[in-house]
Amino acid sequence: EYAEQLYNLPQGEVFGPYLYNGYYAVSKSLGRQAGINAKASHILLAYKGAMRANPTVTRTKEEAQAKANELLAQVQANPSSFMMLAMTNSDDSSKQQGGDLGFFSKGQMTPKFNDFVFGNPIGKIGLVETEFGFHIINVTDKQDGIRLATIARKIDASESTTDKVYTKAVKFEMEAADKDFAAVAKENGVTVTPSVKVQAMDESFGPIQNQRPIVKWAFEKKTNVGDVKRYEVPNVGHVIVKLKKVNKEGLMAVDQARLSIEPKLKNQKKAELIKAKMKGASLAAIAQSSGTTVQNAVDLTVENAVLPGAGFEQKVVGTAFSLAANKVSAPIEGNSGVYVIQSKAVTKAPAITDFKPYVAKLSGQSASAPGRVIGALKSDADIEDNRQLFY
Repeated sequence: EYAEQLYNLPQGEVFGPYLYNGYYAVSKSLGRQAGINAKASHILLAYKGAMRANPTVTRTKEEAQAKANELLAQVQANPSSFMMLAMTNSDDSSKQQGGDLGFFSKGQMTPKFNDFVFGNPIGKIGLVETEFGFHIINVTDKQDGIRLATIARKIDASESTTDKVYTKAVKFEMEAADKDFAAVAKENGVTVTPSVKVQAMDESFGPIQNQRPIVKWAFEKKTNVGDVKRYEVPNVGHVIVKLKKVNKEGLMAVDQARLSIEPKLKNQKKAELIKAKMKGASLAAIAQSSGTTVQNAVDLTVENAVLPGAGFEQKVVGTAFSLAANKVSAPIEGNSGVYVIQSKAVTKAPAITDFKPYVAKLSGQSASAPGRVIGALKSDADIEDNRQLFY
């Protein structure tokens, strides 16, 4: 709440007192410190034997370095291609964000990675080797920090205040049992939080964590719709809850289903309208008729169905592999839009010479098989779950 005021506080100036996490605080600025946090994107080329390398990675260290140098040259020649190259080449999970790692502080990354990012200006692109492989790094932003000297005092309620709050909470509970909950809240100057849906074995109640007793009360047989109950929650205060609705087993009510179904139906209608505009014998003609541009995607694989700038589109990538060369597809309804694609070329994967990574992967899947069998048996059995009565 006060972050902006504190950040812009001139050196030597004092701000406060202000409320922070149950404390009253007064802070004095000791001055700015440059480059506290940095933001970077990277493309990781892992190799067999590198730390945390995926078992499916079979390239040697030399091959990884050669590939990294090749990508570095492409990025330096065209920095705007970094995101697309990260999505299609990186061995790190950040590939889904185009290699973007967000902001991080000094010491958070492995030393060589850290030194490159914090030792170079924004816009610097380079190659760094770490225990994870070879990284093509792009320093994209930096943040300055401010040093503060702060005195804070915890706010403790007096006995008189505690008694007043207790009396008010009990009074609210009694009135809400017979009157409209929202009206009573308005009369007492308190806010009703949005209703939340809970399952029988949930631990938390909306924004209030670790409140199993409230959830358990809602599922007790003696609790009816409209019942009101007060709970005293440590470090929070008094919570007065009302059971608003019970969803019986079976088909979901229309008003509830609408919240999840309506956006999907709207997207389907939008897709139909977009498809109707996609007219033409070529991608260029279709792009012109629908008011968009033709984009290229390279190095796509079925295993990693990511389209640059669009994210995961398994249906689109799968269709691409089924098209004959230069064949233009019919409109495809994807996750984030409607696509028309044309297959330029398909490169066959090289023959596998080392099956050890795949053996390791299958062995791991086999080890978890008993757990999946138990899950399947549970889903097929007629089980009445009464755990909420005892826990």
